[in-house]
Parts: sequence; C-alpha cells; structure tokens
Amino acid sequence: MNANRVARAAVVATVAGLGATLAHADSTPVTMLDPNLQVTTALASGLTQPMGIVFLGSVNDYLVIEKASGQVKRVINGVLQATPVLDLAVNAASERGLLSLALHPNFPATPHVYVRWTESSTGADSTVALETSLLGNRVDRFVWNGSTLVFDQVIARFRALQTDNIAVSGHPGTNNTANPAGNHNGGVIRFGLDGKLYVYIGDVGRRGWMQNLANGPFVTDPLVDDTFGGPSPDNAHLTGVIVRLNDDGSTPSDNPFFAAGAAIGGEVGANVQRVFSYGHRNGFGMAFDPASGWLWETENADDAYSELNRVVPGMNGGWIQFAGPLSRVADFKSIETTQFTQALQQVRWPPTRVAYTPTLAASRLVMLPGATYVDPDFSWRYEIGPAGTTFVSGNALGAEYNGTLWIGSARSFQQVGANGGSLYRFKMTADRLSVDVSADPRLADRVADNLFRTQKFEGTESEALKIGSGFGITPSIEQGPDGNLYVVSNTDNVIYRISRRLPVRANGNTTIKTLNRSNIHE
Repeated sequence: MNANRVARAAVVATVAGLGATLAHADSTPVTMLDPNLQVTTALASGLTQPMGIVFLGSVNDYLVIEKASGQVKRVINGVLQATPVLDLAVNAASERGLLSLALHPNFPATPHVYVRWTESSTGADSTVALETSLLGNRVDRFVWNGSTLVFDQVIARFRALQTDNIAVSGHPGTNNTANPAGNHNGGVIRFGLDGKLYVYIGDVGRRGWMQNLANGPFVTDPLVDDTFGGPSPDNAHLTGVIVRLNDDGSTPSDNPFFAAGAAIGGEVGANVQRVFSYGHRNGFGMAFDPASGWLWETENADDAYSELNRVVPGMNGGWIQFAGPLSRVADFKSIETTQFTQALQQVRWPPTRVAYTPTLAASRLVMLPGATYVDPDFSWRYEIGPAGTTFVSGNALGAEYNGTLWIGSARSFQQVGANGGSLYRFKMTADRLSVDVSADPRLADRVADNLFRTQKFEGTESEALKIGSGFGITPSIEQGPDGNLYVVSNTDNVIYRISRRLPVRANGNTTIKTLNRSNIHE
C-alpha cells in the first residue's frame, strides 16, 4: 500500500471514529466562436475524470481533483506530479465522488483546504450505489503543508444514500425500480466575498420541506418522506439547499433563517439555521460575482426549464412545485406529464400533481419565515444541462469579456449531440443584477425557447449565448492568475486553456491586422 493510501485509510478511520494538442477533444472539434480567442491544452494527459482545478497562487502550480479515484493531484510547471497530495476512498456511483475543492480565503496564511466528497463505506474506492453511509456526502477541512493535505476536521455531513427501491411503510407501490441511486448530490463548494463557505446540495431525490412539500409526498398517514423519516429537514433530509457556514463549520448568526430555526429548535431547527436558500433541484455550477458579491447558481432541469439563478438570502427556488418562471407552470406541467418519462425521478410525487395555475402553484410553496420566492434570472425551456460556472475579471481575454459569466455543459456532444459540450457566455446588466439578453430580442422574456428533442440539449435561442463547442462535460471553469480561463473536461480528461489570440502583424512591422469579427456573438 502506498503512502497516500495509508494516509487515506487513516483519514477514513479518524472520521469513522467521529494536452499538448487537442487530440482528446469531444467527438466534435474544440472551437471558440470568437476568432479573437484560442484554445490550447494546459494539461493533456495523466488525468481520469477530472472535476475541478484550484490554483495555489500561481498559474504554474495548481491542484486537480478526480471524481472516481478520490485523488487530488498537483501540477507544477505543466508537469503532473507522480504522487497525489490526497487520496480518499470515494463512492463514485452516478454523480457521487470527489466533487469540489476550495481554498480558505486567507490561503496560504491560513492553510486550510476544503474538500467535498462522497465517502465509500468499504475503505476503498467504490461505484456500488449502496456502498456509502446515509450521511456519506461530506465536507472536510484539510491543512496544506506544502506538499500534502492533512486531515483536520469534519465540517459537515449530508445525505448520500438513496434506497427508494424500498417502499415506504404504509404506502405500497411507492418504490422506485431505478433505485438505489447515487445522483443529485450537487457538490460545488465556494467561499463568498463575505468569507463564508457555501455548499450546494442537490435534492438527493428527497421530497420534503426543502422541496416545497410540507407533508412530504403523501396525502395519507404516515406523512413522511421516505424510510428514514422526514419530511422536515433533519440530518437525513437537509437537501435541495445551499447552506452557508463559517470556516469552522459553525452557523453564522446572520443567516436568513437563523431566527426561524431557533424557534423550531432541535436537529431540524439547527439545520434550518444553516440554510441560505432552498427549493433547488440539482446543479453543478455556483459562482460569486467578484464585482458585486452576488451568488449565482445553475440548476438542471428534469426535462423542462433549466435555470440560471441569482441567489438572494432566503430564496425559495420553487422546486418541486415547478421549475422555470412561475408564469410558465402550466407549460412545465405539460412537458413533464406528456413528454419524455412523465416522472420527476420519484414515483411517489408524480408531475400530475403539479398545479395548473401560477396562483395555485405559489400557494403550495413551503415558505419559511423570511423566505422569498424568486424567478430564475434566465431559463431554457428544455434541458440544456448547464454545469461549471465562473465570472471573468479583468481584460486578459479582451475588454469585452471583463465581467462576463461563463457556463459549461453537463453532457458532451458525443453523448447527446446538438449543444452538448458547449460553453455559454453571458454579459451582465449595468447594475449586475441580471444577465443582459438584449443581443437577441427573442430572449426578452428571459427564456430560451429551445425545441423538443429526444436527447434534449437543443440550442434554439442560445445562438447569441454560445461561445464554444466540443469541450465535453465541463464541471468546472476557473479563471487563472494569468486571467485566462481553464476549462476542466471530465470526458476528455484534459484541462483546456482559453486565451486571447495574439494580434496578427503585417510584414513584421507594428501594424496590427484587425481580426474578422463577423462570427463573434456579443
């Protein structure tokens, strides 16, 4: 057993006691639609299912995490180091695994590194859905000693196990044949400009308060969510939320539901106090606007209405009563009940129970004291699979990109065709409270009305937003210290670099040739 495996075993035991070329491209070529931008490979080999990249203060020194190996790898001067800095025993079934890593805002003076991962209950890497614990999704804090990550403390644990193949007692026929499952874990962790740690937790298939079902999915006793209880957000049912924590895992007293949770008391009340927003389905993208401090997140559709949200404190996003704008609830219901699988993952709360009118849908929301419903800032009518998300700061890519928001894709072109593997770029309004959709009058309603397609990911009305293609699944996009964008391709096993193309000089003199901008979408 190598040293890192020993270290990994020690971590598990402790917690239990408590490219040079673009040859790896997606099945369609890697392309930028702005000829002023170019793509090169920052790291072309040695990775398997990478999920994220974090820079250690220099563009020549960074960490890359791998979903299924549980390894955090270091790259120095473009060379992947032979020994991982951390090796965790992960359960990587479906959307589980080693999902995110964040540095303390005061790093390296405060050498804390936060890791979001799904533990394996076997002590070895696993892809078996049942080989994790009930609260197997976890955030741990490690200490960076300059060469390895040393376990420090558990920050938080969240629901991982999905055994909805087992019918709830008293409700025969409510079991899901597709379970046990390992999806909808969310996974992104970020520090905000306020120095607090934000953790995005998917719904993990739950159907309770945080999914806007006050009595859970049933209309008769027992009014629970599943075989583990609920529907109130005890430890096993705190899902479909973004939680906001201090850097030691404690709860900030200025959280939006701190007083509401105190009034509730107990385990449920303590969890309510941690909630920053709820009513979220699942997503892979979360980023803070460095110019305003606002938090933005992407949310994947079941079939209808992918979302881009500016998350305000105390936000209720509306799921599972609807997705997309409240005004379109009838369309949401129509799509979910007549197309695709006609299900919302869990058979115990089918889409036939979605309200027909906005007024009725709004009346069914579970509104904690101080909660506010907010429409998505932007939506796609059919699933487009938004994923890794980041903001660009500065002019390294060109002044026209300063302040823009970039979003990746949750499916590759090889998997779904159409807009799979695409990158999207949004400009922001002057007040930075919304994305600017003025370039395409069809988007005035803030919805891209893309068309029905069996594999979804259809790109109608996203033409002005799409900036690149052929990148595969992109769970993470980060801006490096050099101002360039680094795109993690989970399917290509490559880190791509997007940079400004050098101006073309005529005859070796200082005359700069203006590049053809006819294909640029701004």
